[in-house]
Amino acid sequence: MNHYKNLKAITFSISVLILLLSAIGILPALPENSEFKNAQNIQADLNHPSDEAPDLKNKYGKWINTDMYISMDDLKGKVVLIEFWTFGCYNCTNTLPYLNKWYEKYRSDEFEMIGIHCPEFDNERSYENVKASVEKLGIKYPVLTDNEFSIWKEYDVHAWPTIFLIDKKGEIRYKKIGEGKYEKTEQMIIELLGEKN
Repeated sequence: MNHYKNLKAITFSISVLILLLSAIGILPALPENSEFKNAQNIQADLNHPSDEAPDLKNKYGKWINTDMYISMDDLKGKVVLIEFWTFGCYNCTNTLPYLNKWYEKYRSDEFEMIGIHCPEFDNERSYENVKASVEKLGIKYPVLTDNEFSIWKEYDVHAWPTIFLIDKKGEIRYKKIGEGKYEKTEQMIIELLGEKN
């Protein structure tokens, strides 16, 4: 946790220094699409600040692989991996073997996974289609449909797939967009599981 706070503080200090030097004319002002600003955005995507995770509320969502409504309060004391995905997304289906493996490996009283299914195309809005895809893809963890993208917006998601790791206190500690970095994500799961409440 201290590593992420230190990284955040260093990034902030560098940003303030560059903006200050730009303001007094030592450095030219950074354009809106500068590589530095893009690099900052990528870093923010990979190491989300420690914010309390929003609840899993939506008006019309239906759960798959569970008979109960799951709230973030129910998950306090657990490390939680949440993935925003859709079954028609090639990149999403490429991540699923890793997610399925992690669920089998780490599933316990201290670890839970939740899939939030947000449709890209009309056929992905059908609950029956999502349910059939969950079964076909071998997903055993709970999945919640989010056709109106309300949870997607609460978590400030912009792409499929996006993974969040939430610590035992209910704070977002990691955000990963797209495929890859599976070893880093799994290492983060292990680190969070090793932390005390």
